[in-house]
Amino acid sequence: MVGLIALIGGNEFRSDCEPMDRELLARLPAAPIVVILPTAAAHENPRLAADNGVRYFRRPGAQAGAAMIVDPETARRPSLVEQIKSADLVYFTGGDPTYLLETMRGSPAWQAVLDALGRGGAMAGSSAGAMICGGQMWAPGHGWREGLGLVPQVAVIPHHATLAARWNADRMRATLPPGVTLVGIDEATALIGSGREWVVLGKGEVAVYDAKSPSVFTSGQSVLL
Repeated sequence: MVGLIALIGGNEFRSDCEPMDRELLARLPAAPIVVILPTAAAHENPRLAADNGVRYFRRPGAQAGAAMIVDPETARRPSLVEQIKSADLVYFTGGDPTYLLETMRGSPAWQAVLDALGRGGAMAGSSAGAMICGGQMWAPGHGWREGLGLVPQVAVIPHHATLAARWNADRMRATLPPGVTLVGIDEATALIGSGREWVVLGKGEVAVYDAKSPSVFTSGQSVLL
């Protein structure tokens, strides 16, 4: 059975995310083990991204640490792979989605995420971390690429309020392969669930592009995908 998945629109570890993340943590065991993966920020400041996440999740009482997977070599490192397997929540930060996709695809680290989910754990991906989970992933300037397929029926636009117009969401939807639905997620907002049943948490909106005008959902509303 697949555990809980949280697709987050971006701006992770900030104060406006706290209500959303408290609800996420409430679905996990008490004092959960949270492992931050700053892989998408490898070309920026992955240590800062990791430290921000660790501090953020320790405040509400989680046992938080970071697995510093920043390239294909560290994605194979046994100690880091085992750290992921032990997590109650694996959290991918934002950053470069294409780099994250290429680093994780086929790696022992990604298999460890699947193993954690398989035993009932949770995985959260913010921005780039959410994008790689879909059946398709938008690579700006290049178009659609095959995602990791954790949620094969969706493709994610993060930072939706900003990027929907910039990336031309209507064109994105029109060029998606059959069977994949375009989903836009605002910052500090999450789509949480697995399979077909999901719920929105957070301050913003989730837009599901299943018709000419997208269906819009807000916190507490259920979404079938």
